Amino acid sequence: MLTWKRNTMLVLMLSMPVFAQAGEIKTDVVYPKSAIAVAAGKGNVALWIEDTRENKAFGRAVDGEYLVPGSDLAASLYAYMVTALKAAGYQVVPYSSELANGMLIHIQSITYTASREMIKSKVEVAVAIESKMNSSRVSRTYRAAVEDQFALSPSGRDNGGMIGNALAAAATAALADFMLPEHSGQKSAGQ
Repeated sequence: MLTWKRNTMLVLMLSMPVFAQAGEIKTDVVYPKSAIAVAAGKGNVALWIEDTRENKAFGRAVDGEYLVPGSDLAASLYAYMVTALKAAGYQVVPYSSELANGMLIHIQSITYTASREMIKSKVEVAVAIESKMNSSRVSRTYRAAVEDQFALSPSGRDNGGMIGNALAAAATAALADFMLPEHSGQKSAGQ
């Protein structure tokens, strides 16, 4: 009897990770094809992005599975923002806290909410990122939200696109503020 209980407990303990991952869908974030509009400039810019969210899941899909990143979320947002900075004429250099034109971004939250009514699904994605320039003591939080409706359930690409659009909107606002002091004649250290 003792052997049977021990074997049953062993099987249950070994199968727990399988049960925990069975309801997850790996979702690749798809950013908009149009680049972020960044004011033209020149000089060195350092960028560092961290995913500081406690819960790494985006939320639950209409069918109940958890949507989780299919790849490194911070790296994908970094690549998207670097492309925009380079297109505007900036040289992106390795991040250093001593570089005045350094920007540190924390992905604070991504909330994916889905609901279904009859044959339509409604998806809402809300994002919050925090940005701090090395030359400033002030950090700013940027929030963006997108929503859309789909017939039946949205595809994995639709889900990734919704998350990418929300992240891109918040990143666009952060980069617009980053460029304003330099182009408006204000000192960037005084913000």
